[in-house]
Amino acid sequence: MALITGRDFGLTVPDPDALIVSDARGSAGERVHVYAHMYRARMVEALESQFPRLARLLGAEAFAALAVAYVGEEPSRQPSLRGLGERLPVWLEARKPEQPELAGLAHLEWARTDVFDLADQPALTLDALRAWPAERFGELPLQLVGAHRLVTACPGTARRWDVLGGDLANRGEATPGGVGTESLVVWREGTVVYHRLVDEAERAALALTSEGTRFGVLCESLLAGNSEESAIAQAYAWMSTWLADGLLRSHPGSTPDPG
Repeated sequence: MALITGRDFGLTVPDPDALIVSDARGSAGERVHVYAHMYRARMVEALESQFPRLARLLGAEAFAALAVAYVGEEPSRQPSLRGLGERLPVWLEARKPEQPELAGLAHLEWARTDVFDLADQPALTLDALRAWPAERFGELPLQLVGAHRLVTACPGTARRWDVLGGDLANRGEATPGGVGTESLVVWREGTVVYHRLVDEAERAALALTSEGTRFGVLCESLLAGNSEESAIAQAYAWMSTWLADGLLRSHPGSTPDPG
């Protein structure tokens, strides 16, 4: 295995000739080199499919070098390569702190990759919302679908993702920088993955709703610095947006008890 992956497993690496038969077509070392090249190429290909815009930003050669270095330190721990890129964003934060745009883009791309094949859950519908008694609206249970992620990245990440999705001619287009962070919500509706920027207040509300809450609790969380009327109006506005986005999960508690 060490001959193919180049990893140090703490064991003595045998001579290729002791394991592989040479012939006129190639020596044992040459044959090992072919398999080692195929292994690295497959790892690079898998990561490129998960981080296409990061690969585009870096260019093929630089991305391949980065991918090989990453896999050397963070190899796949499962038979499937589905989770290969899970640790790349944090790895980039540690290895490339002078280029925070790389980790920011990787965080966003991994979140989009991650939600793509998560389990489907029924979304809350407008009809179900309308059926809820107005006098009990504060009791309305709210929870986000599981196929979502909240992402924190460096400023300009969302804009950079947009630019890299266009023509190669736009790769050099300037993107916003600066200090601090920006927050995004990533989710899947049907077979399509979406993301959008959110401010700190909406991110906090999404985090609260992620694990499950009630409309009245959401309103109460906004009372600091807001009048009751403003808090309720903001909660309604967010709920309407989340409903339209397909972010809210339907579950038995979303249907009012006739009794």
